[in-house]
Amino acid sequence: MDNFENICGQDLAIKILKSAISKEHISHAYLFSGPEGVGRKKTAKIFIKAILDKNQEKESTKRKINSNNHPDLLWVEPSYIVQGQSISQTKAKLDSISMKSPPQIRLNQIKEIIEFLGKKPFESERSIVIIEDIERINESAANALLKTLEETYTGLFILITQRPEKLLSTIRSRCQIVPFIRLNDNQVNKIIEKSEVVQEIDDIPSKKIKELIDFSYGSPGRCIENLQFWLSLSTSLRQKLEIQLNNPIELLKLAKEITDELNIEQQLWLIDFQQNRAWIKEKNSNIVIQLEELRKQLLKFVQPRLAWEVTLLEINFLN
Repeated sequence: MDNFENICGQDLAIKILKSAISKEHISHAYLFSGPEGVGRKKTAKIFIKAILDKNQEKESTKRKINSNNHPDLLWVEPSYIVQGQSISQTKAKLDSISMKSPPQIRLNQIKEIIEFLGKKPFESERSIVIIEDIERINESAANALLKTLEETYTGLFILITQRPEKLLSTIRSRCQIVPFIRLNDNQVNKIIEKSEVVQEIDDIPSKKIKELIDFSYGSPGRCIENLQFWLSLSTSLRQKLEIQLNNPIELLKLAKEITDELNIEQQLWLIDFQQNRAWIKEKNSNIVIQLEELRKQLLKFVQPRLAWEVTLLEINFLN
């Protein structure tokens, strides 16, 4: 597992955590606050490893944390309810499960946390709970979490969020804030060069790589996902997205190809990307508005192909 020195661009966050470890003054709860993909989860894993194995660099601790199999660690993330069963957002994404409502941190998950903290740690001095995307917590779960934060002193909480303002102020006030920031383009490039995706991007023109980095808004994690997504598109679809089609027949074929090849989540990514391109390259607010209307239609589960056909023809008319 990496150490803090391998976390790029998050000097203040690292300073706070290293100081807590060296002084053996670990807070009861931390709020890791900042954009997605800038190192929050990676930093959390490094931090909890130092706590769990007392900086002894045990290889077994590293394996257990990476596999989410450490007996004194509970990692919680938003979930969906599918046929009465709770499914994590990660599993739903892997299984390409598309849901009408967003995932939530639910009351039953807080009850699991309370039960987990009620048990004596197996291998370390304290139990650790990490809650990812805590801003997705529903009201009843938030109230239960607040009570748990007020009454539990043996465990350690790490709450990870992009939107701290969505949390109850009473929850925020009980946490030490660890701020994470967006990275500049040079820092993003540095991380991309060290990632596995760098071996695959030879097929992407440098101009397109720059465009995908700009679309990442200072988030290396998002940039890697953007590059991987672009590479996952068929050559045919990539080529069509790179040129301006004017023939209505070709536009209808493009709509079919998009909806045949991409699921709804991927189509939403493509909308975001095309909006970003339309604004940065052309400052064309009309295209941005048309694409935003398309997003709304897809989220209402209208027929995707029809929605794309109408939008592409309207954008062509605007041009």
